[in-house]
Amino acid sequence: MQNSYEIHDSQWSEERRRRPQSPARSLAPKPPRFAYGWTPTVANSGWKDVSKSSGAFLDSGASSFKFILLCGLWYTSSALSSNTGKSIMLIFKYPVTLTIVQFAFIAGYCLLLASPVLQFAKLRRPTAAILHSTIPMAAFQVGGHMSSSMAISRIPVSTVHTIKALSPLFTVAAYAMLFGVKYSPLTYISLLPLTIGVMLACTFDMSASNFFGLLCAFGSAIIFVSSNIFFKKIMPTGSTNHANKLDKINLLFYSSGIAFLMMIPVWFYYDLIPLMNRWSAGSVIAANRHVDPSNHSVGFYFLANGTVHFLQNVIAFALLATTSPVTYSIASLIKRIA
Repeated sequence: MQNSYEIHDSQWSEERRRRPQSPARSLAPKPPRFAYGWTPTVANSGWKDVSKSSGAFLDSGASSFKFILLCGLWYTSSALSSNTGKSIMLIFKYPVTLTIVQFAFIAGYCLLLASPVLQFAKLRRPTAAILHSTIPMAAFQVGGHMSSSMAISRIPVSTVHTIKALSPLFTVAAYAMLFGVKYSPLTYISLLPLTIGVMLACTFDMSASNFFGLLCAFGSAIIFVSSNIFFKKIMPTGSTNHANKLDKINLLFYSSGIAFLMMIPVWFYYDLIPLMNRWSAGSVIAANRHVDPSNHSVGFYFLANGTVHFLQNVIAFALLATTSPVTYSIASLIKRIA
């Protein structure tokens, strides 16, 4: 005969067996729902860390190699563009003409790539949205080239490049103040030696005659930083490729073509009449026939400069499309040092 305790225990056990059992909960910590490197596998079967997989490692290595290769090509084309431009200025001292010819070469090469013969790219018809995106880019290019030319005419070229080396500082400041991007304290500390060095370099050129040249150099640096930031806003990347955004060739064509049209009044004002006077005197023809020790004429240097300047812009656009403006500014700083 069972006592009351045994009866109560048997009834409690029977009720526990009839009660629906809840699934066992795993004590393993779950990764965040949206986190870099974590990817869901099959439904209800767990997660895996793809940042440590061999495929992610290979993709990272390929991306780094592509970045280094683009930087090397960018530095090479920039050096060739600077050297050919310097050779032109030694014989043909018309910087506005050189600038407008560079814009014409860029637009012309874009047309050549989109021609029925090559069919490397397809140019889109101009629309209000395209013009709304490319006119500011063209204005940035014209303003940057003009302020840089005015600075070089008043202060040494080395000082201009030293001031332009502040582009990483301007980029970080613009993103922090305008877009609310937060950077680590180490980022700001790393920019201190650069800022102090530029301040020391500018103290040797602080005079009444050079003050306007320094302002033009700072203005040129700020304009080019603003251009890079604006480019990142309108340039589609691999993950954000919208139909209303332009590819690199179309962006180059429209921005350079509009910049060429913007430079025509400036060219009329600065270079047209002096060129006509020198042409009538025969000095321009003599300069075109002038050859240096390498037996190259001014026409050859214009062709070489326009070609490498186009390649420099294409590589710069490709580099800026794959990285942030801060990294691009640091790469540009290394280019100036090299």
